[in-house]
Amino acid sequence: MNGDSGADERGLMLTRLQALALVLAVSGSQSGLAAAVDPAGDILRGKQLTSEIGCAQCHLDLPQNVTLRDFIPDLSSAGFRYQPAWIFEFLQNPTRVRHHLGRARMPGFALSPKEALALTTFLEAQRHINGTWPAIPAAVAQPATSPRPNVSKEQFHGELARGLICLTCHDYAGQGGHRAVELTNVSLRLRPEWVAQYLVAPARFGVPAVTMPAQFFQLADDRSAFRELMPGAAQKIRLVTDHLFSLNAPRRAVLEGKLSDARRAFPDLTVAQGESLFRALNCAACHRHHSIAPRGEGAAPSLAFEGLRVQKNWLAAFLSRPAPVRPFGSQPGDGARMPDFRLGPDEVRDLSAFLLSQQEGPVAGQAEYKPEPRTAFAMKKALLLFTDKFSCLGCHRFREQGGRIGPDLTQARRRLQPRYVLSMIRDPRATCPHSMMPQTPLPNDTVRLLADFLLQHEVPAGETPYLSPLEHPLIALVGGGEDGAPPSSRAKHNYTHACAPCHGANGQGDGFNAAFLAAKPTPHANAAVMSLRPDDTLFDGIHAGASILGKSHLMPSWGNTFSTEEIRELVRYMRGLCRCEGPAWSRDDARSP
Repeated sequence: MNGDSGADERGLMLTRLQALALVLAVSGSQSGLAAAVDPAGDILRGKQLTSEIGCAQCHLDLPQNVTLRDFIPDLSSAGFRYQPAWIFEFLQNPTRVRHHLGRARMPGFALSPKEALALTTFLEAQRHINGTWPAIPAAVAQPATSPRPNVSKEQFHGELARGLICLTCHDYAGQGGHRAVELTNVSLRLRPEWVAQYLVAPARFGVPAVTMPAQFFQLADDRSAFRELMPGAAQKIRLVTDHLFSLNAPRRAVLEGKLSDARRAFPDLTVAQGESLFRALNCAACHRHHSIAPRGEGAAPSLAFEGLRVQKNWLAAFLSRPAPVRPFGSQPGDGARMPDFRLGPDEVRDLSAFLLSQQEGPVAGQAEYKPEPRTAFAMKKALLLFTDKFSCLGCHRFREQGGRIGPDLTQARRRLQPRYVLSMIRDPRATCPHSMMPQTPLPNDTVRLLADFLLQHEVPAGETPYLSPLEHPLIALVGGGEDGAPPSSRAKHNYTHACAPCHGANGQGDGFNAAFLAAKPTPHANAAVMSLRPDDTLFDGIHAGASILGKSHLMPSWGNTFSTEEIRELVRYMRGLCRCEGPAWSRDDARSP
């Protein structure tokens, strides 16, 4: 009996211990769950993140960070400021330079070496100085000897200890503040002559005194010259620059070797090509520039209804590693790209939560759509409609065929929500106001068949690379599409947005999408071709698509997108491109013999 009693006591003790362990486990798991599962908190943090890292610099409907550009380098004087070898490397492999900007960072743009060199070539040529300034003191402007005098770390620190406040903000080898750039890497990034001139007058390069106070010189009252703020100011500047630029010589040589190799590989790149890429990537949205303004409306898609458009898993994967959706810009032909901010898992979670919470759009009032299982025959029919009947592959890639204007349809199942797919096929402009996709009048059964096909096919999606502005012609998108715009302005807008991706901005048949089409687009600027076609033929081709004329079915119909008058305006615009009329017999002014 005593044994039984002991066993009972031990069993009771074990039960109590197990219960306590369970309580602690549940308590801990609930605490952990509360920390991990916090939808409202995720959304709020995601909203804040979009502002901090600058998403709203391009996506204008997101929360704005009006001060971000004030803390990001002005590139107007980049040619004075930066070592070109460092620029070339940094553009391909951005690393954090300014640790004091919170979560803001320079993103990557998937640049090829050729693109990075084009941008480097452009930035090297940027040598603008704000305002009018007196000459830099001669003792500072004097070229440094090469190799530089050996100024030891001890001498450098000794000079800092004698009244300089550099380490209040700057870090040097683990010592000092963290409100500005780290000093031991200065010689990798910056030109020594720029550093010397910057130390004389930071404001000369657009940097306010609250960010970088003048320590060595200040302007005389009449602004005719610089005067010393401390004895031996020029010598102190030389000592600082001599020490900093005695560092990192081997690493500089490696970077300069890479730049030299690239210049040998691409000897013909021009400043103009670099500028076109600078504009296409909207670099001025974050970096100030004296002559290039940020792109405004249309720089990136609206995200106000992203939660109604994309799949949760796709969005998380995309934010972790952005891949091209529209290979030549969100407005096809502008060359824009989604940058890679190298987001961490928590940032991806928060940003996804915020974007998925954005559900203000036309699809919001529609019922959820569940694809209907289809037979093999129906799926084959849908495939033939896509490839051989409708104009979908004129703009979209599917498997290994098709254009590069719109998103790859092979990825529609993984990327898009079913009701959004159905709604886009039925009425693109009503579903997505910024879309250029024309509406094709289709029976409801056909709309559902095409949607079901896209949402159920199992073909793995291939990778679609970005198209480079260095290899394909950019389209200078223009305004004039608003209500009340003059006919000529509206026609140019409609042609530029709807026709130029294939036919070229000037009607030469050389649009960026032409290379991906089985049939070469008609060159509207070619008078020999266009003079054989009556205006009515041109009208019919625009209205009903080229297949009605016995031409490629990849040319879509615009009759449900443009009004009759807008199509007539387009015909007149095309006549202006070719500077020709149709056959004499087809014109109203033709006379019978």
